[in-house]
Amino acid sequence: MTGRDFYAVLGVAKTALVDEIKEAYRRLAAQYHPDRNRSPEAEERFKEVSEAYSVLSNSDKRTLYDALGPDKYDDPREVLLYRLNKEAVRREAKREDDAWRSTRRNDGAETTGVLLFFLLTFDFVIPPSVSGHWYFVFNGFILLCLAISVHEWVRL
Repeated sequence: MTGRDFYAVLGVAKTALVDEIKEAYRRLAAQYHPDRNRSPEAEERFKEVSEAYSVLSNSDKRTLYDALGPDKYDDPREVLLYRLNKEAVRREAKREDDAWRSTRRNDGAETTGVLLFFLLTFDFVIPPSVSGHWYFVFNGFILLCLAISVHEWVRL
């Protein structure tokens, strides 16, 4: 049934929810079922309605149908190309994300390393007698920065 618009077959909008699709299918299946309707085109129409429902009620099939459209949905080459392209896009996005994360890790290590350098320099320049009780707080802060720096460097 290549080229048929399954949404039009069921008489629903492209934004229809699964419940709306199910309701339309039940209504049309009852109307065109061969046991209820003896007209010559009823059986063909029932097959169309059933195929439309099987595609639109399955989220994976529906996503593929929406992406390819009615003309290309039944073409195995188009389906394969779509899936390969989707996988290539996913791999490229992962590669870019990994590169970004690596850069961010390096930035964190550099920042904490520079901060630690200046804190240690400041610690040696100002004697404990000048800074008073803040000396211990300052040394605690230096130890914290040292721990963060080591953690960042190990993650590299």
